[in-house]
Amino acid sequence: MILQDTIKYIFKLSLFVMISTLQNALLINSQDKNLTPLLTIQDSSESINYHLIKIGKIFFLLEDSSNVEENLSKAKAFYDAKNYDSAVDYYLKANYLAKKNNNKIQLARSYKQIGKMYWIKGDLAIALKKYKQSLLISQSISDTSLTCVLYNNIGAIYWGLDNHDKALKFYYLSLALRDTLNDIKGKSLTLNNIGMVFSEWDKDNEALQYYKKASIICEDIDYPFGTAYSHFNLGNHYFKTRDFDLATLNYELAISNYMQIANLNGLSICYEKLGQIYETKKEYSLAGSYFKKMLSISDSIDNKRNKASALFNIAHLNFSTNNYNKALYFVKQSNSISENNGYKKHSNKNYMLLADIYKKTGEYQKALDYYIIANQFKDSIFNEEKSKQITQLEILHKTAKKEQENNALKREKEKQLTQSKVDRLTIKNQGILVFAIIIILSIAVFFTIVVYRKNQKLKTANDTLNKLFSIIGHDLRGPLGNFKGLIDLLLLEGESNEPKKINSLLKSMQKSANSNYDLLENLLSWSHSKTGQLSYKPEKLNLSNVVETAFEHNNHSALTKSITLSSEIDSDVYVCADEKMLDTILRNLISNAVKFTPKSGTINITCTKNKQTQINGNETKGSFIEIIVADNGIGISGDVLQKIFDDDIFHSSNGTNNETGTGLGLKLCKEFVGIHNGKIRVESELNTGSKFIFTVPQYVA
Repeated sequence: MILQDTIKYIFKLSLFVMISTLQNALLINSQDKNLTPLLTIQDSSESINYHLIKIGKIFFLLEDSSNVEENLSKAKAFYDAKNYDSAVDYYLKANYLAKKNNNKIQLARSYKQIGKMYWIKGDLAIALKKYKQSLLISQSISDTSLTCVLYNNIGAIYWGLDNHDKALKFYYLSLALRDTLNDIKGKSLTLNNIGMVFSEWDKDNEALQYYKKASIICEDIDYPFGTAYSHFNLGNHYFKTRDFDLATLNYELAISNYMQIANLNGLSICYEKLGQIYETKKEYSLAGSYFKKMLSISDSIDNKRNKASALFNIAHLNFSTNNYNKALYFVKQSNSISENNGYKKHSNKNYMLLADIYKKTGEYQKALDYYIIANQFKDSIFNEEKSKQITQLEILHKTAKKEQENNALKREKEKQLTQSKVDRLTIKNQGILVFAIIIILSIAVFFTIVVYRKNQKLKTANDTLNKLFSIIGHDLRGPLGNFKGLIDLLLLEGESNEPKKINSLLKSMQKSANSNYDLLENLLSWSHSKTGQLSYKPEKLNLSNVVETAFEHNNHSALTKSITLSSEIDSDVYVCADEKMLDTILRNLISNAVKFTPKSGTINITCTKNKQTQINGNETKGSFIEIIVADNGIGISGDVLQKIFDDDIFHSSNGTNNETGTGLGLKLCKEFVGIHNGKIRVESELNTGSKFIFTVPQYVA
């Protein structure tokens, strides 16, 4: 003991001398270049102070003390004061002393609290590691109560990392122990967490039942946090189902309970949700005040994930109010935090918003660039999920291979036994052999059919890919080459200072850019539908508003040809449809009508309520809205009418102003209408006009 104390004293003294030396060096010349190799950081007073702090923390951890509880108590005090960095320091000291004293109970508790601090600070990877270290120890000492809490918290971390399967697994493990321990408060939390997983999987009815169970439990006990958590999740449910009044009420109840316990993180996310509701209701001033509150709280607790969300929300609000400069400023701040901390979903949203901003401000090249980056992030997130699935498949493959080897050994043994009885085979056994051969032949035929069908699917996929490359190589390359030529002409005409020519070229460039952008949108939608990445999210939509949005997209093309766009749809007509798909259908049909309508023509959109539609000869349930897009253009010939919606043909014709196309638009229309259980058809006469008629479900309150 004397030798150990002596060594410790000498080590402490050395650290003290090192600190003093560095402090003197700083006072003599903080810019001395000779300090750089020692510090391995750029020579500056901040760099030296950084290392002094690190050395000081080592010295702090080696101080003589055996009182773990005292350090845990100090850490708790700093936690209550929201000073999380100091709290972590004291928990680390308690952890060090618990290891030194081999006290497993205190060691498990300290790991758990360190994990909690990093969770609050938004560093989920470190939080998960610390929780798992605590779990191993708590299980080894049969601490059921702590194990129960850790199961729930680990589930919450996996939830934050978007691994919902693992989250649900740990939540159910926690729920079973909660019942064993009669932990009513903890049970309410875990029920809420399970509901969140079901909500993420769009099983909203199941989610609501779990939230209500948790809420009932919390009503019987004085538990502000559980009450707040239940109301917050109920608010999320009603927000998702677009019952904004109930959502607002539940968020406000959650806020009042979070305020009782000064839970800043809870307040922060409630303010975000209220801001999003008021932005949706176009009460922008209220929305902005809530987003600013969220940002202020995120800064005070140094929660980078929430701060990135707050900045994005403020940017999106400015975008909604057409304040594009401010939107650009805030979304870039959000993206910087997201990129630096690896928040891929945040980055994806930021790049999509950047694309939308630049599209609105007319910077189409930047919009296209950011749209591509956003989709790359989306693909990256998708590929990470696929990587996990591949790992599981590899395990299954190895298991299956082992089973095949065992089966092969069994068959070999059976073969040897059969061989020893060959001489005793009877006619009956020969009949069995013939029967076995018939079965084998049947299996061979079955597998031949399976292989043939797979080959047919591969052929279909290959044909689709070839068509995609054909469109990219021909229909997209041509317009882009034309666009490049217009730029070259613009540069030449710019030197001549002839405004009329320059203005004419700019209009041609705008037309070309719009055409290219529409083609790219259709290509992306088509490729997503063919690869199974298309999501269908029907919601209540005002049909008149969707039509007006589609008109805005085609206004420039219509104005160029002096074509009148009109709608006779009442403002009280609502459909239950996917907004993006319905917009794509209308946008393509209107674009086609403009293309094949001569100058000074008209395009009119009408609708009829309570129509029925038939799929495969069977009438579907529910009412439908029949939408008619009519023009007085050049019409369609009989032979083209027969193949216009043919799945195997990409038919395209030049418009009245030689506008080109790919045939993709009508294919998308047919596919998207079909997803809505609707039907699409066309009526046309040459030199009289065309009517494209399709049905979508009517919204029923």
